[in-house]
Amino acid sequence: MNLLSRGALSLALLTAAASSFSVGSTFGVSATATATAARGADHREKTCRSAGVVGERCRGSTTNTALHVASAPRESKSTSEGEGGLDDDASTIDASSSASSSAEPEPRNRNIFQSGAYDRPIVLMGCSGPGDELMRLARSLSEKLGGSGGVGGSGPGRGVVEAWSLGGSAETTRMMDRSDVVVVDFSRVGAADEEQHQLVEFARSLHEDEGLLGVYVNVHPDHGRLSEDAVAAKGALESEVFVPYTNYEICIKNEGVRSVDNAEAADGEEEEEEEAILEDGSNFVSPDGWDGAEWELSRLVARATLPPTVPGATYEPGDLNCADINMGKHTFFLSLSFPHVLEASPYLEAMCLDVDAMEYRADLIAARDDRFELSYQLQTLRRMCRPHTVRSPRLPLAGRGGIVLEDSIPIVYTVRTAHQAGTYPDDEEGIRRMFDMLRVGLRSGVEVCDVESAWDPTKTDSLLSLAEERYATQILGSHHVVGRESSMEEAVGFYRQCHLDGRAHGAKVVLSVDDDSKDAMALDAGLLAQSLCRTSGRPVVPNVALLLGEAGQYSRILNTRFTPVTHESLPFVAAPGQLTANEIMATRLVMGRIKPLKFGILGHNIAYSVSPAMHGAAFSATKLPHSYDLLDMEDVAELVGSDFWNGDDFGGLSVTIPHKQNIMPFMDELSDSVADIGAMNTVIVVRDDDSGERRLRGDNTDWRGIHGPLERRLGPKPKPSSSSDSVGGEGRGIALILGGGGTARAAAYAARELGLDRVYWNRTPTRARELAESFGGVAITSLDESPSEGGGSTLGDALFLADVDVPAAIISTLPAAAGFEIPRWLMDRSKTTGAQRPVVFDVNYKPYDTPLLLQAEGAGFDVVRGSEMLWEQGVGQFELWTGRTAPYGVMRGVVLENCLPPLPPPQTETTEK
Repeated sequence: MNLLSRGALSLALLTAAASSFSVGSTFGVSATATATAARGADHREKTCRSAGVVGERCRGSTTNTALHVASAPRESKSTSEGEGGLDDDASTIDASSSASSSAEPEPRNRNIFQSGAYDRPIVLMGCSGPGDELMRLARSLSEKLGGSGGVGGSGPGRGVVEAWSLGGSAETTRMMDRSDVVVVDFSRVGAADEEQHQLVEFARSLHEDEGLLGVYVNVHPDHGRLSEDAVAAKGALESEVFVPYTNYEICIKNEGVRSVDNAEAADGEEEEEEEAILEDGSNFVSPDGWDGAEWELSRLVARATLPPTVPGATYEPGDLNCADINMGKHTFFLSLSFPHVLEASPYLEAMCLDVDAMEYRADLIAARDDRFELSYQLQTLRRMCRPHTVRSPRLPLAGRGGIVLEDSIPIVYTVRTAHQAGTYPDDEEGIRRMFDMLRVGLRSGVEVCDVESAWDPTKTDSLLSLAEERYATQILGSHHVVGRESSMEEAVGFYRQCHLDGRAHGAKVVLSVDDDSKDAMALDAGLLAQSLCRTSGRPVVPNVALLLGEAGQYSRILNTRFTPVTHESLPFVAAPGQLTANEIMATRLVMGRIKPLKFGILGHNIAYSVSPAMHGAAFSATKLPHSYDLLDMEDVAELVGSDFWNGDDFGGLSVTIPHKQNIMPFMDELSDSVADIGAMNTVIVVRDDDSGERRLRGDNTDWRGIHGPLERRLGPKPKPSSSSDSVGGEGRGIALILGGGGTARAAAYAARELGLDRVYWNRTPTRARELAESFGGVAITSLDESPSEGGGSTLGDALFLADVDVPAAIISTLPAAAGFEIPRWLMDRSKTTGAQRPVVFDVNYKPYDTPLLLQAEGAGFDVVRGSEMLWEQGVGQFELWTGRTAPYGVMRGVVLENCLPPLPPPQTETTEK
């Protein structure tokens, strides 16, 4: 291959560029290299002209295309070349008339376990060993969900209940209502006796009648030292009860018994000598022990309760499960090809710095037909990545604990068959086992499941239906053409095949070409397929468009979404032609396929701002070549007339006081939240790919910074009701909002979106009344408990009318210097009544501890600091600007580093004389 002859960079330049690549760096590239890097538009023009689309730019335009695209049929087995191509008599689809053809089915994604729609106990089922795995996991999970962790309803709040201890139906209902977790441990009852039959029926009822979210705790019989009865029960019940009556699965070897042994061992006792790892790795044990098992269960529940992912959905701030950014711009996943994940261990720290996800090639695992080992190694891979992951998106755990996991690297789960450039057998039995393996991936809570599009439609439909109803996994439809070149018509058909009838969230097509003169073919075919989808009203999903082999290296630079890569540290590449993420990003920068942009924060007297450090760290972590500056200006007009604002490299802004209203007239469009709140904090630059014309969009992520933390602690908004906006109308409690400025308006908007009724107080009563008029609710004139003598209303009045003892949330937007504290009577009432204590939110992030927060924490209330609001709204800004997921842990870490008070100096010990 001669990349230079094709107008791209040579591998030598790739390597040199990658070695010098750093965020914000300037490349010293020779004139020759710059010239060869310039890629003309003639490539696409020729491709489109050959397909009959003269004058199109192949970017998804919907204007009167007369292109006839053959839709590749699904096959029960690929052709001998593996291309899964078109029949000679395949029907064609006319893009100009396809809107009148059979429409795609309505999106069926609903995830019955979504937080807000699901507020029932979690069921843990299986057989424990001496490590008491099920009960210990249940207690840990209950505490993380905000419960007591107590057993049998003991302790405050919800806790854990064991199924075998339940009495009649009334007792069962009462205990279920008081539990976060139900434990169904078959090691507690004898094998094959009446108690076991009753427990089996109870397990069936929990799954089929109650519809509870179930997790099979799969303890290895040997490593977990199960008793003979437990081994017998596991053998008899796994395929008939444990798997069909649960939705997810966590595999445990000796983590439970080892932690118990260590706790009971005397100090100084020698540790057991570790076994040598067998060739297939089947006796390998995850190195992070019991803590890792507890973390894995929390992660599974967090994944299970995410909103459903909808094919073709466009990202909005706050979206937690959207392929638009999970497979977003300049994202990468690393293809691992080791027969055992332990072999990847030496390279993980370096690899996790450069990629957004890991691909688990299940077909390459040596023990791939061992169901337990397949799942356990998948869990182990993720847990080994935990200490090193940098770019992981946020993963909230539903419940009052407010926990957000920031160290869970996404996994792409792949079973690649022999005719699709993989190794798994694709005869009839092999395909049946392949679909079984894909279900293991779903049960393991993978973020992305690669589903080959060429196989049995009945089996595919069954898998997709299961995923849509019970899982939050994104489906990546895929097809590989091996050993022959496809026509443009066929290539577009492969993309449409990979859409899986509108049920896939991404489409991956990998083609073969005879030479590198067609190295943009996969990209162009994908854009044409997206254009057809857009014309016909079908979901438009992200494309992964690649060419096989060395001739396809340039396609990996052109493909800007979710590109599979290798890494410099690895001893070999997973597939010929793969490049590293650093090589790709460096080449895109040199070729102008990614442009360094300027961002900043606009305000006045803002030297204290943490935003430059936070966003600068986020750009660096994701290897984006952007900058972020502090723009301290008294007048917005000063910025609007500047080169910063008017330059081609203007990327967007954060906006803070006093300019959140002043900048609004300079926007071309405003979001709905800005229109309602009357203030904005984010400028987004939207550029037209053809004309280069830019439009400025104003948005508000401040309310998201309040909404997200409260939602994690209070739960999402209930289903819509017909009740009014008056106090008590939503039926889920009151938000007491303190203050009357722009942040108070964002807080009122967030409370309304959460379904909380609003009560406003401000020292200037007219400001409180303005909030009530704008967002609904009532304004009070006093925080007293008793009725006001002056005719105004008090907080006590509002609580009485709402029939609640205390607010569900107290949100203070008052300056920290005001020294506000909750009235004593309200504190006393919160402690003495049986009502849930309020969540106290102070939007100030400096100082870290305000008088209000210290008072609330001292009383045992759940608190939210302004620092959390800061990084939450910043995450929304980053994702709006970049079109990719934000490195949540990085941004949170920078904010805390800047906001946490310094540690006191160590005290020196004094010795009495």
